[in-house]
Amino acid sequence: MSGSHRGSAGTVVEGVDRADLVLLAIPLAFCAVYALGSLLAADYTIPVAGASLAAGGLVIDGLFWHPPNGK
Repeated sequence: MSGSHRGSAGTVVEGVDRADLVLLAIPLAFCAVYALGSLLAADYTIPVAGASLAAGGLVIDGLFWHPPNGK
């Protein structure tokens, strides 16, 4: 899906790479943390900040800790 063709060690599921899963997890994490935060807080700034930190953590993981090895 992401265009990289690595060996079986780099494949999580046939045809789906880790980078694809991280791209899927970013908006899901943002929405989940925002929904939970909006239930707990009266204002919108705390849920948006928490959701941004959660999504940002996934971006940092996907770019720097486990970068995609495109060829």
